[in-house]
Amino acid sequence: MSNQCPVSKEVKTFKRSSLKRTEVHEKNPLPTTQVIDDEKIAIKEKSMKVPLNNELEDFSPDKLKKTETQEKNPLPTVDVINDEKIAIKEKSMKVPLNSELEEFSPNMLKKTETHEKNPLPTVDVIKEEKIAIEEKCMKEPLNSELEEFNAQKLKKTQTKEKNPLPTAKEIEAEKKAQKQK
Repeated sequence: MSNQCPVSKEVKTFKRSSLKRTEVHEKNPLPTTQVIDDEKIAIKEKSMKVPLNNELEDFSPDKLKKTETQEKNPLPTVDVINDEKIAIKEKSMKVPLNSELEEFSPNMLKKTETHEKNPLPTVDVIKEEKIAIEEKCMKEPLNSELEEFNAQKLKKTQTKEKNPLPTAKEIEAEKKAQKQK
């Protein structure tokens, strides 16, 4: 017996160019958790509306008492609005709006001095910083860290699925719950 498996020989000699290109189309995708949550909310809302709808269908308007409406706060008429406009104009002619401004005296103001607590850097300081940064980059290139990086020091991790798809039992239970409601 030879050491190599006959299947592995076929795999090694297989010509990939003989394969045809195909596009995969997902025909029956599973619903996302968001869609499932939306369906649950819609079912709850529908179940809450059913008793209300039954009450509305059974309601008879003959049971209502007759009433007369009384307007307690009527809108003003055109005459009332015009009278108010005239009153406002007369008042503004008697008392000038800017009376306080006319009487204002700038001598009553106190003198103040402003102190800049956090001034912006000058143009010279900015130029010096740029030169210092360029000199530092010339001395220590960024690639030195990448060259010294050791992938062996990385820890191995395991992926945990936090949003698993529902099982067939969960889907069936949901369908039964919908049919019962």
